Amino acid sequence: MEHADTGFTLALGGGGARGFAHVGVFHVLTERGVPIRGVVGTSSGAVAGAGYALGFTYEEMRQRVIEFSESPLARHPRLKAMHGGGEEACQGLSDRLARLYCQGLLVKSFFLDDSLLGGEFFRQMVNFFLPQVRMEDTYIPYAAVATDVKTGEAVVLDKGDMRKAVWASCSVPGVAAPVRINGHHLVDGGASCLVPTPVARRMAPVPVLAVNVDREIGTQDLPHQSLEYYLRATEIQGYHLAELLCEQAEVVLRPALEDVHWADFGRAAWIVDQGAKAAEQAWDTIEAHLKPRVSWWRRALGRGTRRAS
Repeated sequence: MEHADTGFTLALGGGGARGFAHVGVFHVLTERGVPIRGVVGTSSGAVAGAGYALGFTYEEMRQRVIEFSESPLARHPRLKAMHGGGEEACQGLSDRLARLYCQGLLVKSFFLDDSLLGGEFFRQMVNFFLPQVRMEDTYIPYAAVATDVKTGEAVVLDKGDMRKAVWASCSVPGVAAPVRINGHHLVDGGASCLVPTPVARRMAPVPVLAVNVDREIGTQDLPHQSLEYYLRATEIQGYHLAELLCEQAEVVLRPALEDVHWADFGRAAWIVDQGAKAAEQAWDTIEAHLKPRVSWWRRALGRGTRRAS
């Protein structure tokens, strides 16, 4: 019989398209019967975690991910302008002109608007993946993490409208406008808690399994402009913050996602498979933490653990 103090809580990190890897991790954990006691996600981790907590199967989630990658929403011209949209040699003249036009719009929005994509992109993305339900209706405890743009604090959302909570958790600062919930002006949880291990730790008295889908920090290229140096510094800060958060987990998975940009949704199936590979490669570590933990006084008395009723 399954012990109530076995299994994991999941801390699912943010990373845009890279978050598809979480679906592959779910596949391995489900196939091998790993008990999950709670799920907390940041940004794309909030989207994937919500689907898992609602009981979606791996096949359902994988199919939905692929459908999204082929949708007009995932091929938004401004997204392509952000990540490059493929090799110039493979693009027709109209594609290149459209990209240049969108890059011009991005520059305009950068200086004149409160966001590059407006308020609808992430809301529509969340609506694509998730039904209209309340967060209390999940099969296992679930929470999404966002950031209060005024106070800078991480805000844990575990009640109310699931879509709106996940939308707030995904709203990349500057790319999307803040989402207002209960008086808070909320943006992407990655600004304060990219891998939400502290929240997962409070969910249940079991080990935490963290999945970090952030990009590797190493690069061969030096910045050329002052703004690039500034952005590089913030990237380095975020990387080290995520590493500190991961130190609070018993198991950490880092899918090998190369240099996939957060806005590049075109490699969905490959990203999912990389998540599964990361879980398979870490299986011995995962399995080692599944053994029931016995309190010291029960070991001393030789009574073992109490069976779950």
